[in-house]
Parts: sequence; structure tokens; C-alpha cells
Amino acid sequence: MNYSWDEIYLLIQRADQLDAGGRLTIFEFLAQTLSLIPLRDGFPTPAEIEECGSLAKAAKKYKGPVEKGWERWCQEKRPFIRANCSTDRAGVACGPASGVLVLDVDDMGRFWEVLKFNSIEQTLPPTFAVKTGGRGDRYHYYFKYPTDGKKYSNRSKAGCFDVRGVGGQVICPGSLHPETTKPYLVATNENILDAPEWLLEYASRSREIFTEEEPESTSRKSFSNTTRADTSDIELSETISGEMDFFIANLPVSDDVKQKIMTQYVHGTRSEASWSVLLGLLNAKVDEKAIRHIYDHYPIGDKSRQKPEWFEREIERAKNLIAQNQIGVNMQSGFLSGANNSSLNEEYGFLNGLDVLNSPQNFEFIIDNFWPKNEPLLITGPGGSGKSVMTLQIAMDLVFPPQQGLLDRFQVMSSEHKVMFVQSENSLVGLKRRMEIIAKTYAIPPDVIRDKLLFFGKKGDVRSSGDINDDKLKHPLERIHGQTNFDILILDPLISFHDQDENSNDAMRRFLDKFFDFCDNLKVTPLMIHHHGKFRAEKGIGGGRGASAIGDWSANTWELEFVEERKDKDGNLKHVAHYLFTQKKARSYESNLKMMLQMKDLRFYPMGSSPAVGKTARMDGKMAIVVDALQALGGTASTQKQLKDTIIEIYKKKKPNDIPSEGTAGNDIKRAVKEGVIKEVTGPSGSKTYTF
Repeated sequence: MNYSWDEIYLLIQRADQLDAGGRLTIFEFLAQTLSLIPLRDGFPTPAEIEECGSLAKAAKKYKGPVEKGWERWCQEKRPFIRANCSTDRAGVACGPASGVLVLDVDDMGRFWEVLKFNSIEQTLPPTFAVKTGGRGDRYHYYFKYPTDGKKYSNRSKAGCFDVRGVGGQVICPGSLHPETTKPYLVATNENILDAPEWLLEYASRSREIFTEEEPESTSRKSFSNTTRADTSDIELSETISGEMDFFIANLPVSDDVKQKIMTQYVHGTRSEASWSVLLGLLNAKVDEKAIRHIYDHYPIGDKSRQKPEWFEREIERAKNLIAQNQIGVNMQSGFLSGANNSSLNEEYGFLNGLDVLNSPQNFEFIIDNFWPKNEPLLITGPGGSGKSVMTLQIAMDLVFPPQQGLLDRFQVMSSEHKVMFVQSENSLVGLKRRMEIIAKTYAIPPDVIRDKLLFFGKKGDVRSSGDINDDKLKHPLERIHGQTNFDILILDPLISFHDQDENSNDAMRRFLDKFFDFCDNLKVTPLMIHHHGKFRAEKGIGGGRGASAIGDWSANTWELEFVEERKDKDGNLKHVAHYLFTQKKARSYESNLKMMLQMKDLRFYPMGSSPAVGKTARMDGKMAIVVDALQALGGTASTQKQLKDTIIEIYKKKKPNDIPSEGTAGNDIKRAVKEGVIKEVTGPSGSKTYTF
């Protein structure tokens, strides 16, 4: 971005006077160093205030992250995607990804009293600090997150201060408070400094801090470094020392359950998380004494400590559920451990509906709202439509995610992937040429290309063919998987890697089921390219030629095709030349709208956002919606009224609290034309149309 910190600082100090684009500029700048996460947009409505009983309670919902599983962005930096960021506020995911540990002080006077009571020097280092937009003098003090290998998580001293580390977030400077509408301002414009020792000890749970109102703990015994087998003999202490994290790390539960134990959830989300953790612990046969201690002292027990009677009912309900269906419990235990080949799992049993709902397994995306983990992805299209180029782009974005996401829309959830290509059509020389062209506009570090992009082949080439289910291909892939641990497997194209009758539903379904079993055993997620036939009628909802079983088997199917420019009989442009990317099937989530794409340097971009179009690199949220509306109309709006109506419909779906008037939508269109985001075209008859 062409901004300095001094310029951004001045914008932050008048954030309440800025339009949405101005605040997005602040967030985009901060996201260069901090891991920013989307928070809910807007402010409480009168109906919400009435429902919650007060403005303060209604406003709390607007402070929370909108993404499930947002805690991951405490450990890895989240790519900033301008289009899906709230224009009113954003959150800083605290921890290693942002490199910050934040001290959140609600009452400065009481804070100094607590430090004095605990014989702690009543000063703080002159570090970067933010005055919140809330009522009273409330501050966020930013400190460097240590790189000593220890975990510094969330802790709270009610009514006084909170520490936000791994699993925590704070609203970032430049945001508007959802209750007061006041901005979060920079209070101390200094460098971020090291945290004081007492704060690190408190955040790592190696010391406790007390107030005058609460008696000092009579027991400070810590957990010894024991394994899970010893937990029933542990004398549970009243305080949690640093070794407790070792204890949690060695529980026989999924990482998801462990993360939930360490996460403090906002009101309205605590019950669901608590129930999930409780089932996970009981299913894993963790001693009840240890479970109660976890709920007494860790963030997951926030509600149980406030409502002990409710927690007793929850424990009994969970015990009864488990006792009613031991087969379901055993199967869920298998899910927890990730085992698929145990003798237990080889025996068929059953799960009832409640078992399914309470399973500790969670639905995850590899690429958000585009490709779910452990579900095959099928990309179809006519020959020459760019399917292999699209697949290479997906692979590159998986190992080196672009800031705006795949196709400027779909967020790549993690860069920790290794992709194995098994393909038959592109030679070593041809592939090298493709990657050289792509590097002109999207350069990937050499170590990432070396370690994370892998190409299967022999005799110095990157091509192969044969039955993927045959041992001649399976065994080498299994061996290489053992060496590299790749987690994505790409077949390009499908027809080169089977010897079945492609028109036989029975043969193709059995082949695909067997192939997916192979992938499942390796714990890899497959992507396949499948061609259309010679005739356009051969494509359908399943995608591609041959047996319909191919499309039925695929959980996620996208179709890519090239659409030529068209004009009407009077010479008016109906639509520009483009690539059309259409989701034909989404088994486990809502399908996406069609995307109109253009290609530059062998990478696809949404129409209007190619690197060749400089203005759109700085599009704000309103301009992005104008682009979405024009794309929804196929790239051409025959009248301004048609485009305005489509813009308003998109607001109704995406931002129901910010629906513009027709006049405002018209002004947004005019600004989009002025800034070069879209074009206004005057036809021979004087009529005006809009296109890219």
C-alpha cells in the first residue's frame, strides 16, 4: 500500500469521520503485520436491543468473529481479504501470528490497586496502546508475543483486566465500538515492547494474581509431568500452573477439543462449545475428577463456574447419552483418534442421529466455501478451456496463499499443504514454461516450490499414465507419500488413469470408490480434471462426459469454459469475452454464484480485478458489490435500473443492515465508472449499458 504509518495514524485518530473505504484502508495497512479477522458489521438494531434487554448486551454480538474456527488465525497469519472485511471493525487475532500479547484493562484505578495488592510495581512499559471506544477509560496495551516456545493464552481477572493471547482477539485501532459508535484510538504511539515478567507468568499460568476480595489460594500444587495414564492419581490443585498445559496437550482427545478447552467463548456460544468438549472428554474416558478440574479452571468452564447447577445437569445428560449407545461411543472414539483400520472400525455398527450431531469431528474447508477437506473436487470443461491452468493456480495458492484468496474470493485456510500432481498431458518443458510465465505476476519463494509442489513421473519427466488403482502406480505413490507426506493429490485428466468403460455407471462408480479409499487411507484429498465430450449436451450437473456416476460420486464440481464476445443485431455489446466458472455441485454447503474470469500471465482473476486494471486494486466494499452485481448479470447490465436493483438485492443478502436507497446505489455506479472499475457504454441508439 502507498501509505506510511504516520498517514495511517492520522486516519485512525479520525476513524469515526471516515467512510467505509477509509476504515478498510486502515485495516488493510494493519493486516500487513497483524493477523486481522472479520468481525460482525453494523450496529445493534432497536429489535436486537429489545430482544437482548439492553444496548450493551446487544452490542456484544457485534464484537465477535464471524468465522467459525477463527482461533487458527492466532497461530498462522490470516490473509487479508478486503471484500469480506467489515467496514466498521476488525479483530486482531492475538498470539504468534500477530506477534502480540494484549493486556485489556477495563478499570485503570482498580488495575493499579490489584498490582499493588500482589506486590507488583505499579507501572507499565511505554508500549503501543489503544484507547477503546467503550464507556470509561479502557485500554489495550500491546506487547511482543515471546518466541521462547511457551504458550501464552487467555486469562481474565473479572472486572479488572484480561490477557489476550492464543485463542483471543481484541478489536483493532480504527474500528468503531458497536455500543457507543466511538472509534478505537491510538493512545500511545510507540513501538511494541516486551511484556513485563509478571504478565508473562500470569499468561503462561505459572503464577496467580489475587484481589483483596478473594482469599489467596491455599494450595499451589502443580501437576507433575505425567501422561494420561496417571491422571486418575493426580492431586488436583486449586490453581493451574504452567505444567497444566502439558497435561492438556497429552489428553487423548482431538486438537479441536484441546483448543476449545483453552478458548474463552462469548455469551451465546458457550453452551455448544462446552457440550462438545464434555462429550469429547467423557468419550475418551478422561477421569471425571480431571474433567471437573478443567471446567473449574480453564476458559471452557466460564459458564459452568457461573451456573454450577446447569453444569451438573450437563454432566448427567452427557453420561446418559454415552450409556445409551456404547457402539456410538466406540465409533466416536475412533473418530477422535483418527483411526480407520482398527479391528473395531472393521466391524459395522451404527450411530443414531444424536451421535452424529455430537460427533467431535468438524466440517472443515481447505479453501473456504470452495473445497471441503476430505471431499473430492472435480473440475470439468471443454478441451482448451484452461482446466490445467486453473488446477495449477489452485495448487500454487494452497502452498502460497494470495492475500485476497483464490480468485480474490475464496480464502485459503492454511498454507501447510503439499500437493502431488499425477498428470499425463504436460511435458517437463511445457510445465516449466507455464511456471515461468506465472512467476511474472505471482512469484513463489523457491523453497516453497521445492518443498510443496511435487510432480509424479519417471525418467526425468513429469508425465505418467495407467490405472491409479493398480499397484504399479499405487505402490510408488505410497512410498513417496511416506517420504513427503503430501496431503493433496491431483489427477489430470481422469481418463488417463483408469482402464474402465467410461460409459458404464457400475464400472466407474466402483473405480472411483476404490480410488477414494486409497486417498482416505493416505489421508489425502483428491482433485480431478475431467473433460467434456464432443457435444455440449454431454455436460450436465455431474460435469463431464461419460457415465453419470462420475458426477454423482463427486462431492464438489466446478465447470470452466470460455465464452466469446457477443453483440446484438444493432452492434450493442451483449457481453465481453470471458471465462465462465460455474459451480455445478456442492454436497455439503451452499453453492456459489457463477464467476466471470479473465486470464493474465496464466492466472485467472475475476472480471475487473486483473493486475492490468490498476484502479480496482484499491476497491472498497461498495465498489466490490457493484462488481458482484455486474458479474451476477453476466457482465452486462442493459440499464442502470437493472444494475441498481441487483446491487440492492446483494445488499439484502450480504449486508441487510446497510441496504442503500436507489439514489445511493446509483451514486455507487457513477463512482465505479469514474474510477474505472466498470465501463458505461453508449449504444447506437443512445441507450447506456454497463460492462467491465
